[in-house]
Amino acid sequence: MSQPRPSTLPHLLKAIDSAWKDLTAFIRALPPSDASKPDKNNWTVKDHVTHITVWEDSVAVLFRGGLRHDALGIDERFYTAASFDQINEVIKERYQTLPLAQAIQQLEHVHDELMARVSALSETDLKTTVRDFFPQAPRTDDRTMMTFLYDNTADHFTEHLEWMVDLTGRAA
Repeated sequence: MSQPRPSTLPHLLKAIDSAWKDLTAFIRALPPSDASKPDKNNWTVKDHVTHITVWEDSVAVLFRGGLRHDALGIDERFYTAASFDQINEVIKERYQTLPLAQAIQQLEHVHDELMARVSALSETDLKTTVRDFFPQAPRTDDRTMMTFLYDNTADHFTEHLEWMVDLTGRAA
C-alpha cells in the first residue's frame, strides 16, 4: 500500500528509512525454506531482493554519471523498447544462481551508496526534474527528483514487501 508522497528531504528520508527497515527486517527473519519458495509467477523472495537491488542501482548509477540500462545489465535498445515485465524477467534470470545471503549483501551495499547521495541533496535538487538533474537521463523524464527517488526506493520496497508477505504467508 502506497504512503502519501513526501514533500521535503526529511520526509523523503524518513519514508525511505521506514520502508527499508520493514523490508530488511522481513528478509532477515525469513527462514531459508520460505525464501526459496516460488509464487505463481515463479518468483522467490531472493528474486525480489535481486530485483530491488538492480533497480535501486539503476538510480545510484545516475549519480555516478552512468546510464540506467547499464546498471540493469541490458542494452539501451532493449531498455527503451521492452516492458518492465520483460526487463524484470531478464534481471531475474541473470541472478538465479546468486545465494540469498550474497543478494542481501548486495542490496545493503547499493542502498547505502544511494542513500549517501540522496542525503546530500537539497530541497531545490528534489524539485528539479530528473532530465535536468542528470544530463544522461532521457530527455523525456520530467518527474521531479522527489517523485523519482520515492518511487524507486520507499514505494518500491513497500510494493515488493507486500508481494513477499503474500508469497510466504508471513507477517511483515
